[in-house]
Amino acid sequence: MKKTTKKQILSLFILIAFIGSSITFALLNTFSTQNPEDVWVARISIVIFEELQTIPADVGVYNNTKDKLYTIAADNLVYKNTDEDVMLKDFFEIWEENFNYTCILEHCNNENNTMRMYVNSLENFDYELYTIKDKDHVIIDYR
Repeated sequence: MKKTTKKQILSLFILIAFIGSSITFALLNTFSTQNPEDVWVARISIVIFEELQTIPADVGVYNNTKDKLYTIAADNLVYKNTDEDVMLKDFFEIWEENFNYTCILEHCNNENNTMRMYVNSLENFDYELYTIKDKDHVIIDYR
């Protein structure tokens, strides 16, 4: 089997696995907030060259105070504790990491690699301007 065919099969398998986990995730409604003041929680999965990246614990937590978006554990769950709408760019600004329609972290689109974003298993082209909602599963895939 050609190397490109194996890579395409592996890529398809990973995409199907993410879609399946998103559907299961939604059906089981496994999101739960850790604190009563939390408005909602969403999952952000960043995949770089088919490897899931971990968003660290305590992003947006400063001396026992929490920003409008924050993490508790290194489990890629992002919590919101404000009634105002928030966009993906808000979380990445709090985290002090790069994300826009061409770049994720230090990886930017080029002639060999591109980024795609999926929200609840559907491709989405809003990127940093996407308004995150309760129980969203955002997948940012760079390959």
